[in-house]
Amino acid sequence: MADPSLHHEAQPLKFIAVDYCPESCTHSPESSTITLTFDHRGGSRWRSTTRFQYGTFSSLIQCPKGNTSGLNFNIYLSSLEGDKSQDEIDFEFLGKDKRIVQTNYYTAGTGNREAIHDLGFDCSDGFHESVVRADGEGFPQKPMFLYASVWDASYIDEGRWTGPYVGCDAPYICLYKNVNVPVGTAVDLFQVDIVVRNSPGGQAKLLMVGQLC
Repeated sequence: MADPSLHHEAQPLKFIAVDYCPESCTHSPESSTITLTFDHRGGSRWRSTTRFQYGTFSSLIQCPKGNTSGLNFNIYLSSLEGDKSQDEIDFEFLGKDKRIVQTNYYTAGTGNREAIHDLGFDCSDGFHESVVRADGEGFPQKPMFLYASVWDASYIDEGRWTGPYVGCDAPYICLYKNVNVPVGTAVDLFQVDIVVRNSPGGQAKLLMVGQLC
């Protein structure tokens, strides 16, 4: 097995691909910022151009301000978006309440491991660092892209998940800054820890998704 400490060497994400609505996504490598905008055109989704088998992923995120009811803004890992047999690790902010985050993970397309966590702060109030760290053995079996998107999820469960879409404060802007991805590749993972740090106050929240095997 490789030295576990090597699993968490990270480097800036230099290139992204935009899966849809490129006019709603801007990437500024000079300022290390990716901007997603949701308005009358809808939202957008960006992803890394390569997949990763292991390691530490991090980003400073400022979620959209205003009444964001109905929206889902997120950062997540997936072997392939839309594949029904995907491995995936989700980190989703729900527009109806910006003081919570929902985590979930999928193995071979099976999820249903949702958990709601109290952040203790408003995710739209400045930048907060989100970290996904994976190490050990057994999960994921498939290399994964890093994704992020903003979309209207109000149709799911008749609006009970993210709330009904209101849209009174559009355009909604979600900012991702200093996105870092792993250096190199490996095949041994054991568990996933998700950390959100309230950067202005120096607080930290550890969200344990669980042992994935």
